[in-house]
Amino acid sequence: MKLTERETIVIYIGLLNALIDHIENDFRPSIFNQQALKSKSNGLLQDLLKLEQRLYKGDPNTDVSDQYFQAGKLMVDFFRIGMAMEIMDQTRAQGLNTQLCILMKNYGLNIDFN
Repeated sequence: MKLTERETIVIYIGLLNALIDHIENDFRPSIFNQQALKSKSNGLLQDLLKLEQRLYKGDPNTDVSDQYFQAGKLMVDFFRIGMAMEIMDQTRAQGLNTQLCILMKNYGLNIDFN
């Protein structure tokens, strides 16, 4: 399934915002908690926000900022689920995957987790 430009910008900005939030809120000594990485991430975010302005120019319904901030937070949660599934035995991971697919379909979301 090919994503629209609007979906793509929401995904890019959402993921980048989640990454920046994670870096800025991680107070442990870490190789990722560096000013250079923060600076590069923020520079990329500024470039993406310029694209967003061009994409949504003249659109009165530009609630996209709230959408990608929330989407970024949810993406981190789903990433954590994926990481947990990777350390499960294969039978349990497949069972969880099946249950997630059923749950998504019950909510009208046709997302294939395979």
